[in-house]
Amino acid sequence: MRFAILRRLVTVAVVCAAGFGAPVFAQKAPIRFVVPYPAGGAADQIARLVANEAAQTLGAPIVVENKAGAAGMIAGDFVARSQPDGKTFFIGSNAPLVINQALYAKMPYDPEKSFIPVAGMGKAPLLLVTRSNLGAHTVADVIAMGKKAPGGLTMGSASSGNITHLAGEYVSNLMGFKVTHVPFPGSAPAIASMMGANIDIMFDALPSSMQQARAGKIVPLAILDSVRFPQLPEVPTMKELGFQNADASAWFGVVAPAKTPATVISEMNKAINDALKKPELIDKLRNIGAQPMPGSPEEFAKFIADERARWIPVAKQLDVKAD
Repeated sequence: MRFAILRRLVTVAVVCAAGFGAPVFAQKAPIRFVVPYPAGGAADQIARLVANEAAQTLGAPIVVENKAGAAGMIAGDFVARSQPDGKTFFIGSNAPLVINQALYAKMPYDPEKSFIPVAGMGKAPLLLVTRSNLGAHTVADVIAMGKKAPGGLTMGSASSGNITHLAGEYVSNLMGFKVTHVPFPGSAPAIASMMGANIDIMFDALPSSMQQARAGKIVPLAILDSVRFPQLPEVPTMKELGFQNADASAWFGVVAPAKTPATVISEMNKAINDALKKPELIDKLRNIGAQPMPGSPEEFAKFIADERARWIPVAKQLDVKAD
């Protein structure tokens, strides 16, 4: 009898709460944003910031789930095989959606056919950083070291095929020297290794390196962008230093499994774009080193296509391989 009474009381409480404007998402199944890198990196930070705001518009909680490994392909394959029911989305980026096509003869999914672009989230320029005891204070110093001992400088990356890998190879080549690539399972562990003096340089996305650079734990030398970043105003751009084509950014956006209904794509796109309009989110993104990347699904699809047109030929020209 007591259990029956308790059950009725709980039911009444839920109905009353709904009637008085309790969050609807408390009654909805969670949505998953699957991030292909470990917690703490640029993808993870941006995904969590956007997910927190987008969940309010959707009326459903968004759970960020990290599935690192295989240059983002473990997470990509997981989402590609998921039900297209609007409950699982992939936080796509340069490597799993673009660069891996040039590095791997076979992938567990088709980057162009296995997903539907939903919306961009954030874009972060890369930052050339060195370990604090390397003795390099300028880009010219790094160039001198690199040319003196070809392959002598070790370059960390967030994984083979990641933009921090390909752009690093590309810009090092522009500067006239070769590096020895050391891949890590994400930017956060790579930067931690640099602070431990285990690698020499890295072309890292700002969200995972800027705070350590501002704290003096690593040395920021140049931004791979056309303009200086407001939070690091003293750091020059590679363009200022004479390298006109040395711009590169890490970008992150949401894609859904193929065959996901158009209504689901539209609803998620609206939620993300609404989030990216909020001044507080814009400030949070800029404070970690990123810029909002709003737009329609079609615009995000074109952006990805343009990235393929740029970076896949670069990877093939430099003969960059997956380590």
